[in-house]
Amino acid sequence: RTAPSPRPRAEEDAGGAMASIPRDAPANPPAPHPACLRWAVNISRWHPSDDHDGPEFRFLLALLPEHEREECLRFRFMDDKKRALVSRLMQRAACARVADVPHADVLLRRTKGKKPFFAWTEMPSFDADLAADLAAAPNFNFNVSHEGEFVVLASEPVAIVGVDVAAPGQLRNRNRKGGAPSVEETLESFRDTLSVSERNAIRAFQTEAEKEDAFRRHWSCKEALVKAMGVGLGMELGRASFSFKKRHEHAYDAVVEVDGEPKTKWRFRTERVFGSSSDAFSPCFGDDGSGEREYTNAHWITTARGPTEDVTDAFGAFINTWRAPDAGREDDATWRAVVDAPAPPFSLIEVGDLVPRECIDAFRRAGGEAR
Repeated sequence: RTAPSPRPRAEEDAGGAMASIPRDAPANPPAPHPACLRWAVNISRWHPSDDHDGPEFRFLLALLPEHEREECLRFRFMDDKKRALVSRLMQRAACARVADVPHADVLLRRTKGKKPFFAWTEMPSFDADLAADLAAAPNFNFNVSHEGEFVVLASEPVAIVGVDVAAPGQLRNRNRKGGAPSVEETLESFRDTLSVSERNAIRAFQTEAEKEDAFRRHWSCKEALVKAMGVGLGMELGRASFSFKKRHEHAYDAVVEVDGEPKTKWRFRTERVFGSSSDAFSPCFGDDGSGEREYTNAHWITTARGPTEDVTDAFGAFINTWRAPDAGREDDATWRAVVDAPAPPFSLIEVGDLVPRECIDAFRRAGGEAR
């Protein structure tokens, strides 16, 4: 089989396949697993002619099954339609790349909690070759998120993954006086969602912009956790409390307690990225020459990795795709080698990178740009 694969701007696959969960943590960490993907598309930089009625958008819609096309067009605003379309194209491109199957053959399902997954065992083209292709990624799964300017995807070969992007402007709802609420007002309204320690950590920053930025970081972690678990609205976010360790100016590692109990099998990485007013994924400073960092355009992207035992799948179809269902059952060196395995940085890719290779020429004729 020959499958299309997006062509990330910043990185390509490296390293060998992992035949099974490694029994010992390696002395020298290997390169990221080929099924460990981190992609992002900035939809604010994509301007299809004639919006959703134009040939480029219609061409991309035709790459999806009918029910997904209808879901994309159901939105009122063009930016929402773009987010929905790019998200679905990303999911299919990732599955086609990892499983080495044609883009059109990819079958996607959702759990009861709305977590998307690759239903490869239900595909009409399912055979021994497909099972062999996925043997190196026994629990291959992915997650997507879209908010603000970015649509992002993360995938993992063994650990369960969740991803969330939190965009600026979450605190823009009007207060009773008709103005934007202060961060303090927001923290009061989210008393049941943020723990005392989380609220205090946010208050510790000096400016309103820094506090709002910290709020987005906390919120993104909570969303990534529940999305990985597949619980949707079934878990109160206030049960999870996060604390952070700074890696550098724009990235943190995080740990979580749920109901006061440390969840030592989970890993969280959260990264600050910037949108259209600056080079994507790079620092952005104010224009007043003071050097004060401008946070109003900053998004936070959080990736969560966790064990299979914490996943909720009422229908069982997602679990049926796993070939290592006990991954993470023991918090030992075996699991730590999985959950601490290297991951690539998020790569900024273009919409054209999500088009199957055999369709690139037709995409260009429809007005699309592709490398």
